[in-house]
Amino acid sequence: MSFVGHTRDLAAARRELKSRRLLVVSGAPDPDRSAFLDAVAREVADEAGLPVYCLRVADAGERSGEAGRTPGEAAHAVVEACRGGFVVHPCVVVVDGVPAGAADGSLLADLVGAFAGSGSFLLVGSTLLVGSADSREDAAPPSARAPDDHTVLLERAVTAHRRGRLGEAEQHLSALPSDRCADGWALLTRAAVHCDRGDPRAAGPLLRRAVEAHQVAGDRRGEAWAVFLYGRMCRLRGRAEDARRLLHAARETFRAVGETPGEAWAGGELARLATRSGAPDPDALAEARRLHERAGDRRGAAWAHLWWTVARADEPGFPWQKEFADVQGNFHEVSDRLGTAWTLHHHALTLARTDGAGGTDGVDGTDGTDERRREADRLFEGALALFEEADCPHGRAWTMLEYALRSPAHRFLNDEWAAEIRHVFHGIGDEAGEAWVDLAEAGPPPDGEPPYELACRYPTALLDTLGWTEAGEPLIPRAARDTQPEPRPGFPRPGDRDRPDESMAHVRLTLLDDVPVPDVPARIALEVVPGPGHPWSAAPLPPLMARATSLGHAEIDPAHGVPADGAEFRFTPHRPGSHRLRFTVEDPATGTVLQQVEAEIDVVPSDPGPHRPTVPAPRPSARRA
Repeated sequence: MSFVGHTRDLAAARRELKSRRLLVVSGAPDPDRSAFLDAVAREVADEAGLPVYCLRVADAGERSGEAGRTPGEAAHAVVEACRGGFVVHPCVVVVDGVPAGAADGSLLADLVGAFAGSGSFLLVGSTLLVGSADSREDAAPPSARAPDDHTVLLERAVTAHRRGRLGEAEQHLSALPSDRCADGWALLTRAAVHCDRGDPRAAGPLLRRAVEAHQVAGDRRGEAWAVFLYGRMCRLRGRAEDARRLLHAARETFRAVGETPGEAWAGGELARLATRSGAPDPDALAEARRLHERAGDRRGAAWAHLWWTVARADEPGFPWQKEFADVQGNFHEVSDRLGTAWTLHHHALTLARTDGAGGTDGVDGTDGTDERRREADRLFEGALALFEEADCPHGRAWTMLEYALRSPAHRFLNDEWAAEIRHVFHGIGDEAGEAWVDLAEAGPPPDGEPPYELACRYPTALLDTLGWTEAGEPLIPRAARDTQPEPRPGFPRPGDRDRPDESMAHVRLTLLDDVPVPDVPARIALEVVPGPGHPWSAAPLPPLMARATSLGHAEIDPAHGVPADGAEFRFTPHRPGSHRLRFTVEDPATGTVLQQVEAEIDVVPSDPGPHRPTVPAPRPSARRA
């Protein structure tokens, strides 16, 4: 039967498409459905004076030379094709042959997101399983319907995030109906925005809820993406072992459900973990790029290409000029402003540190230093503008810092350059970034040792790659900007280094849950760790008593525990901000207080908005166990 002859249905479909710019048609044999879609598209295109483009999901693998693609991979390739070519100028696009069930799921969402705000018209044709009710000859005509407001807002947020418009993505997420804010995909997207802005602390509670929501829904794909982002958040916060465990788990689930783009993203994040120890893994990044390309994920491939280029940029003879230019072109094709900004940042950094290799020869008989400096300034300024447009304070702060270090004139014109950069880092709670500003302002340490605030956060292997120019400006390792690590528990403070550490016992506190939020208990483990020369190192710990006291608006219970048995406390804050806790270890047999330590714990707001302290304060010298 032919639906083209159903004038009334055709007119209704045309009105629906003109009103919502989206038409979803399911049911009927493939030739009839395709003819119906083509007829509607042709009439709307004729009225609007627009061109018509037709894509068939089933043909995507053959056109790319990979006929063995799964339907999901082929459908993803169609989405990327639409995002890359058909959203620039208004047109009418027909995407036919969407696999059964996919029209209600991620593919439709991706297509809606790709066309959001483009001015184009989109028609989607969904196939049905053989033998289903809608495939019978007496099936009803094709149905046209549009996604609800929640779906539209969420996909606009996803699209804005993919295009590196983090502030816009946050606006769409904030506009979600209150009863849908607990949606697993909405929580996941909001957490991804926080991570890309450089505020991973606020992502933890969101991701815990996202994992739970996807588990309750039985959505293994969604759960894998939430676990992946949890691993990425741990990498950003310097928790390498947790990140490695979670990313491996996410990669295995991605493989099990056939989510090749997710597998590629997980592989890329695992490769980036190696850079934290000063040993980048370009081969793993190249493999991640190949997986992205096989899945048709051009945006993912662009990011993998960027990190591969960054990992090799300092190799002698590496053509970094060409590679950075290629990466910038790739990000431009997928309209990813954040990716473009980081590309400009690293390109400028490489250019500012180069001696002329990689494509910048001397000019007019000179070594080209002045020209390279001008070009690096131009790139830094371009990156800074894009980071500001994207609402990415993390990238903005690092670009401001590197620009100031490479440009003495820029520092001379702005006496408050260090305070301004420190303010931006403080706004996202990045104490590590503030420590790098302190180092840049103070110059090379007299003893050659890195300051405590850096030594307690970064691996020695990374700090060993820190260099200095003849003018006393630090050459900060590239990997330093990839993380915002917290102080390592038990790391000796400067006053402790002159004492015989091996003969002492230390109190170690470990936050077992992620960043606490108000009115939600968070577990804290207390251990007594004797040094190698301490008598307790060769014998079981005595039955010491550890007492916990909250010095603010919070509860902590139980009031005491026995470290030898594994003391664990539940900390329940009642408001956001910094909370102080005091732990006292004593010998119950004699009543002697052996050690008393205090710790500060940051509590982020329970609402999903960005965590942005408004007034920067001097970094407290918290006593950490």
